[in-house]
Amino acid sequence: MEEWDLFTYAQQQQPAAESAPMPESPEPEAAPAAEAASPEPVVSADLPLRPRDYQQLAFGFLCSLAPDGVAEHVAIRASKPVVAAAGFWRPESGRRMDAVRSAAVVMYLDKALCFADCAGQEELLEELSTLNDRREEMEAAIRVSEPELAASDDLFNEFRTWNYDESHNREYHRVRRRIDRIMRDLNAGSRLERIRRAGVADLCYLAVPAGLVDPAAIPAPWGVVELGPGRTFTVTRPAAIQDNVTPEGRCRLALNIAQAASGAVKFASGVEELRSGGIVYHAPPRRRRSVLR
Repeated sequence: MEEWDLFTYAQQQQPAAESAPMPESPEPEAAPAAEAASPEPVVSADLPLRPRDYQQLAFGFLCSLAPDGVAEHVAIRASKPVVAAAGFWRPESGRRMDAVRSAAVVMYLDKALCFADCAGQEELLEELSTLNDRREEMEAAIRVSEPELAASDDLFNEFRTWNYDESHNREYHRVRRRIDRIMRDLNAGSRLERIRRAGVADLCYLAVPAGLVDPAAIPAPWGVVELGPGRTFTVTRPAAIQDNVTPEGRCRLALNIAQAASGAVKFASGVEELRSGGIVYHAPPRRRRSVLR
């Protein structure tokens, strides 16, 4: 019987295989337009925001300040009023375990809620806007006519401070007094004033949709954050540190933050506490990918 060597046979056939021309592969036909691969869907940033979207932006703004503890829908006092978000900071080092600073973010989608319930609110806001424009014009004129009011210890001219209270312009002082009167009428007894007077938040921010209110109509030390358009937030005026906050007030707010965050922690862990006192376990929710809008 003749033996057949597969390896030798392959070597004999290799030159013939190399010299033979390769058949031309047919060019692929162009795919119909309907069958073309569609690009990744892009979510438009111009879509109108829902109340939940504004709440998410307000909470995201507070998280951008990097507090050590944070929660949504936090009570300022025992029950009400409730703010959109609140946070606190602990000492960077040392043995102290108390909160050294706290912040609260109030979110309103209705302009009327930003002010006190007074008669002629819209008319007062329009007059206030006109008077603020007039005040800026008069202060520019005062800087030219009364240069002696400039602070002498400022290093840079663009950051120079001016003592407008000592100006000899009587009309300017009348405008200032009218502005102060309108601000008192708009804010005395308002929700913002009650939250500020609670003395629990060193930094107070008002978060509103972009263009809803004029930041000049919101009294200091409140900061103003505009939400939108799209998923953005802009700090139009930073908050100033309040001087009526006590360590006990910060501690109270920190405890309210912990209480408000407990529901989200249980949900993220898949634990449900029944009214009867029993515990039910669920599959923890899966972490979602971030969506750019």
